[in-house]
Amino acid sequence: MTTHLPTMATLRPFRLSSLCYALLPLLSLSVSSAHAAETTEDAPSATLDTIVVKANPLYRLDTSYDNDLYSANVATVGTKIPDYLENIPQSISVITKAKIEDTNVNTLDQIAKRTPGLRVLQNDDGRSSIFSRGYEYDQYSIDGLSAPMASINGTLPNLAPFERVEVLRGPSGLFNAASELGGVVNLVRKRGEAGGEQTLKASISDPKGYEVMADVQGSLSEDDSLVGRSVIQYDRQANPIVDDIDGEDNDNSSAYFSIDKRLNDTTAIGAGYLYQERNITPNNGLPTAADGSLLSLPNDDFYGARWNDFSSKSNDVFADLQHQLPSKGIVSAGVRYSDRKSDYNYAFAGSALSNGTTNVAGTSGDIDENSISADISLSQPFVTGKTQSEYVIGMDYKRFNVDSARASSRALAKSLTASQINDLGYIDILQEARNGTDGYRLTHTENTLRELGLYAKVNYKLLERLSLIAGGRISNYEVDSENKVTGTTASISDDHHTTGYGALVYELTPSINAYGSYTQAFAPQYVADVNGDLLKPREGEQFEIGLKGNWQDTLSARLSAYRMTDENAAATTTSGDQVALGEREMQGFEVEFNGEITPDWQLSAGYTYLDSDIKQASTTSDDGIFLLMPKHSANLWTTYKVNNVLAQPLTVGLGIDAVGSFSSSNGIEADSYYTWEAMASYPFSEQLTGQINVYNLLDDDHYVRVGAVNTFNIPGDGREFKASLTYKF
Repeated sequence: MTTHLPTMATLRPFRLSSLCYALLPLLSLSVSSAHAAETTEDAPSATLDTIVVKANPLYRLDTSYDNDLYSANVATVGTKIPDYLENIPQSISVITKAKIEDTNVNTLDQIAKRTPGLRVLQNDDGRSSIFSRGYEYDQYSIDGLSAPMASINGTLPNLAPFERVEVLRGPSGLFNAASELGGVVNLVRKRGEAGGEQTLKASISDPKGYEVMADVQGSLSEDDSLVGRSVIQYDRQANPIVDDIDGEDNDNSSAYFSIDKRLNDTTAIGAGYLYQERNITPNNGLPTAADGSLLSLPNDDFYGARWNDFSSKSNDVFADLQHQLPSKGIVSAGVRYSDRKSDYNYAFAGSALSNGTTNVAGTSGDIDENSISADISLSQPFVTGKTQSEYVIGMDYKRFNVDSARASSRALAKSLTASQINDLGYIDILQEARNGTDGYRLTHTENTLRELGLYAKVNYKLLERLSLIAGGRISNYEVDSENKVTGTTASISDDHHTTGYGALVYELTPSINAYGSYTQAFAPQYVADVNGDLLKPREGEQFEIGLKGNWQDTLSARLSAYRMTDENAAATTTSGDQVALGEREMQGFEVEFNGEITPDWQLSAGYTYLDSDIKQASTTSDDGIFLLMPKHSANLWTTYKVNNVLAQPLTVGLGIDAVGSFSSSNGIEADSYYTWEAMASYPFSEQLTGQINVYNLLDDDHYVRVGAVNTFNIPGDGREFKASLTYKF
């Protein structure tokens, strides 16, 4: 296909880092080579001329920005500079702003359970676990820069500050090596525009809840070279189960500010700050009956104390730079610093029900987490014959530090009914454990991961329709772990851990590409053996083949099949020692459609099949996770604009989320289920739009998660109505 490469003036800014000036010399050799290739060209003017080549569409502006469609044609995850989805040989979904607004959800876990190929082990909003291909996402990136993500710490983000969500399934390896095998979640933050739209939104919900949001942007200079954006959001919702005993409502809030400066036609810098806060009354679900069977639904009992509490606060600071070289290469650099604190203290059922009573267990924690991620890369196009190829070289750094004090007790009280647990007197579980009180268990660890990586990738056009992609990464990493209860320390390091990547992409037709890819990845472990030595990292690899299509930049489709292996997971021996022994194999296929069927009809739909095989067992809890992954799941969300009936077009939407049967490692089985949801949206004027969403439309009773006989048997949410007014000007 013929592609017009834009001038730098049309490119949105990327990442700036104070570290980039120290790292730039590492790229000097490549930059010098790129300059040498330009010796036959005239000196560049302030604005680079547009060139026309027949090649992959490199360095194109991401068209999902301000997009009112469900189809986004390009992504940044799995690459460095935006590229068309069909040219990235891995499974990627882009959840656009349009779909987020139409489904009217607020947190990453809420949109994830409506996304094909993702499995959400539901808990309180912002504290759920998100899985892909049987593995949990334990990090999330903002503009390609990662930080840890853990459900128990409540670090799943709110969506208000972000333009879209990019989801890569399976290991990325090359650009994010020391990570979980499930893939990468990348959130693209909102940036200001000189003539951008201002948005005010208010919502009310039944069960009781409300939300307010303001999103303002605009120019901060006369020449529009300096722009800013601010997003303020607050959401407060009652948990009906907790509300019945006069418990506290749940709330979350976000405050986001960004500023971007275009220095000239070739250079742009930016900075941003994000604050998020979450306060929750935790609900760990229901116990089972004495025989291990699930309780019948509906069930409005709250097996927790009125004082159950969870709170978290996070601060993220960003800076970025993007510069276009005379060689038409792009240097991108960025840094993200993240600081999170969370604490919790709550009671829940400690045993199966017996004559309507259960023992009471509890958990408490105080977590202090900080991380820094930095990246600098050069993406350089080069022409061979009549085709354009590309190479990418770069360097990244990450440091994750988590100081975690946790306490638990299996016997806060015995043989209490649900209402008696509600009235249980306050217990500071962490303090009791620190005091050495009998029946309480204390753990206190500090784990630190440092990784410095060098990576390179070549996307070479062997033929006009055939691309060969090959890359590699060398990682220098170190893991330090300190047990602050026993005073023992352990560490492990490797100064040349290598991972490889390779792929072929073939253009079958102007609209359909076929691909095959191979990816390696590794994940350091914080588990020590009997001698106090940390286990070697888990290692995995994935083979994937598929077809990707894009039609008229409005409809995209994907069909992919994969096989993934994972070895060295911590396994427990009969003597209680921990060894790197566990081995698993995951395989399956996925199909997904997103976009416009007709100018008035949009669709987002997908189906996932997953099969797991435990080759060598590790721990019951770890391997039991795979039992919670249904073999079959499907999602559909569609909207249709009805014209010529009312004064303005009425948009109606309908969705269904279907999940196959699943079970837990404790033998608790849950039936398959499906839930419907619907929406209607009407523009009262050019500025004012009203919208109604109904979730769990049929008020279906079902379990979305099962666990042990005492906890994590969580019913799905009941029917909910949400009405919103949005004013844009």
